[in-house]
Amino acid sequence: MKKRKGFSLLELIIVVVVLGILASYTVPRLNRDTRAEAINHMLTMIRYTQNLALHDTKHQRNDTRWQRAYWRFQIYKCANKTGLFYMIGTDTSDDSEKNLNGKLNRGEVAVDPANGKYTFWSTYEECGSEENNDTLMQQVSPNIFITQKYGINEVTFKSCNIYKNKEDGKADSTTVKHVGFDSFGRPHKSFLGSDKPNHFGYQLKTCKITFKFADKSLKPFTIAIEPETGYAYLPENPAL
Repeated sequence: MKKRKGFSLLELIIVVVVLGILASYTVPRLNRDTRAEAINHMLTMIRYTQNLALHDTKHQRNDTRWQRAYWRFQIYKCANKTGLFYMIGTDTSDDSEKNLNGKLNRGEVAVDPANGKYTFWSTYEECGSEENNDTLMQQVSPNIFITQKYGINEVTFKSCNIYKNKEDGKADSTTVKHVGFDSFGRPHKSFLGSDKPNHFGYQLKTCKITFKFADKSLKPFTIAIEPETGYAYLPENPAL
């Protein structure tokens, strides 16, 4: 019986295809779709905030400042202009001095469902800096540093989170940008300084949050949040 001297063409093709499939799992993606990743993450985190509001009500009706307890998604600037980060939390602390004071501390923030780490950082620290507190860095989710992770260098809010300067009545664009949700999942704005239950921040218009990239080749994207329902979606692709 004549022995075979090598592989047939069909067998070689099959081997090449199998190797290609294996390589796709082991070789990292070279062409990362940064914009798509950023869209998916930011949309997920805003929806996550609303979900927390629906299932983990923190309102303290015996305190006139109770609206400050809305679960909120908030954008901050890191120290020394090192980038932007976000926090998700509710201003309800066991410490009476910190409770409902308008600020978020580490004990008041949610954890990132992707890794179980805090969505917390300080505006007095550079983004992702490990110089001052290595232990803290191990507990903080790297996903919150949106400038470092996605190259997002500007976030603007339209029709939501507009503060009014008490002196001239004009909008103050330097304040922290945020959107919050009540126990019915309805969106609210400008409630961090609320000291009476007047529902002043109830959102009546579609909130539009626009994210811009340092890389100008990447098109900015906008996430819309509808009034009453709090439904968050991408106008350019509502099915997402």
